[in-house]
Amino acid sequence: MRAEIKIILYQLLVIMLAVAVAKYLYASLAATGVLYGGLISVSTSAIMAYRMAQAAGKAAEGSLKGNLYVYLGAIERICIAIALFALGFSWLNFSPLPMVIGLMAGQVGFMIGAFKVKD
Repeated sequence: MRAEIKIILYQLLVIMLAVAVAKYLYASLAATGVLYGGLISVSTSAIMAYRMAQAAGKAAEGSLKGNLYVYLGAIERICIAIALFALGFSWLNFSPLPMVIGLMAGQVGFMIGAFKVKD
């Protein structure tokens, strides 16, 4: 299995754990906000994996445009995260705290997955 898929699976595992805790301690709406925030993290990870694959392909061809794809991916990640947070706040009416907790859970899953894949 590719490293990117393993990392996203670890993210989803930690997010589901956070959703279960939120559903147990709070209401269903809080659990939905945690899930939404976690999926923001997963979507930005998928964008990063796509852009890194493009950069690696360009570098293998000998092109110097590989760095461009890395920077483009970073800008896309920030813009997508801001847009999805705005959508969650305004249109979906999620509370900020559950969404941030979900995002943090996704980032913790990313770190765990990165350390597990590295080994």
